Amino acid sequence: MKLHRTLFATLSFFFLISPFLFLQSAHAIDNKNIVLLEPPHRDLNGVFLDDELTLSLLPTGRLGQLIFSPSAQPRTWLIDAALIEDVEAMALENIAAQNWLSELKYITAQDPVIALPYGHPDISLTTRLAPTELRYYFDVSKTRLQVALGREVSIKRTVKWGANSVKVPADTVRSYTLNRREIALMSTVVPPAELDTLRSKLAYLLAPGLNKERQLFFAHNANEALAIQRHKLRIVSGKYRLTSEKEKVPITLVNDFNVPLTVDLQLRPLNSRIQVSDIKGVTLDAKSKTQLSVPITVVASGTTAVLAQFVNSHSRPINDAVLLSLSISVISPTVAWFTTGAAILLFLAALTQSVRRIRRSRK
Repeated sequence: MKLHRTLFATLSFFFLISPFLFLQSAHAIDNKNIVLLEPPHRDLNGVFLDDELTLSLLPTGRLGQLIFSPSAQPRTWLIDAALIEDVEAMALENIAAQNWLSELKYITAQDPVIALPYGHPDISLTTRLAPTELRYYFDVSKTRLQVALGREVSIKRTVKWGANSVKVPADTVRSYTLNRREIALMSTVVPPAELDTLRSKLAYLLAPGLNKERQLFFAHNANEALAIQRHKLRIVSGKYRLTSEKEKVPITLVNDFNVPLTVDLQLRPLNSRIQVSDIKGVTLDAKSKTQLSVPITVVASGTTAVLAQFVNSHSRPINDAVLLSLSISVISPTVAWFTTGAAILLFLAALTQSVRRIRRSRK
């Protein structure tokens, strides 16, 4: 009797929990995720750092196995668009990359695809440092992934891809923060689309899977990449000689961006020998060098200089100031009249003295 009761209790327990076991099993199958991401293989200027990606893309490589021998359906693909862009950058001359991209488009065509944040930065760290940038990384990854795959993909901001929390050196965090702010400042003059490549790749600085040496490399590399962008909009320094009270100094302004820009030119003389005013609303054509004539009023001769700098509409500098050296050899009208008058008086005094000597000699 006791055996029958035990058997009955066991069967009852099985039938009670079996629906939950089935649901859990189905849930696990429905959420079979295949994660496609890699540590960055290019720097922020697009230069490849190693050849490891090619080996990984082969059918026997880590990324190749995920594509050429994937898990059975149903499955969901979690993809970082930064990886796809690295593969696309080598595809023209790399058969492994071409085959991998072709197979990726084919194998994912009927499956859900979720875009991971661009560069897959550490979520907790990025949320703490720049939550708005994390949203941007998700959005830009989705946009670029849709272009690469030629289909719609989705975003799931709570998605997990197994990334561990990353410890980033203080210098790298500082570089990330400062460069992000500088890009935001440049965006007040330069259309954000022109800076999207650099802005998105700043996520590399916060990515898991990098050793300390590579983290510090990206910190330095980010500073260099920003300097390249800043140099696209610049004032050419020069030396000038002023020989009249009113002069127009030709200053060369360069815009290497792909779009026209409108900026304000701030001019600050280093002393009071000259007078010069800022110039508002200077329009520079795309990919151009423009020569601008700047009116200058001379107050006194000597040497001086002007600090010239591009600023936005709120007078905030968007690049480094350059020095315009001025050598002034001008006699103002006031000084000229004074000098002439003094010369005449000296001449009259000398003439009077000569007349007196002649009269004395006759006596």
